[in-house]
Amino acid sequence: MNLQIEQLPAGLSVRIDGIPGHEHAVIEKIRSCRGTAWACPSGACMNIGTIDEHPGAAWVVLKLTPRPGEQLSAVGIEQCMHYMLQEFVK
Repeated sequence: MNLQIEQLPAGLSVRIDGIPGHEHAVIEKIRSCRGTAWACPSGACMNIGTIDEHPGAAWVVLKLTPRPGEQLSAVGIEQCMHYMLQEFVK
């Protein structure tokens, strides 16, 4: 699994590569993380307001925007992604 995070004016873009056949499972994991307090060590996923999902063949691009009054930390989101998606790492 390869993870790339880019800062956007309205949030973050997260590209997750190397997940063949697991694109939708990865999206579901991120959705569940943002809705559950302390689902990951950083807690950064709790600041995600909306997720714009773009699944492809063996990859997913997520455009994340923060909840009102919150900010998204690229470092915190990276920690969250690695923790929540460790089952997809080969």
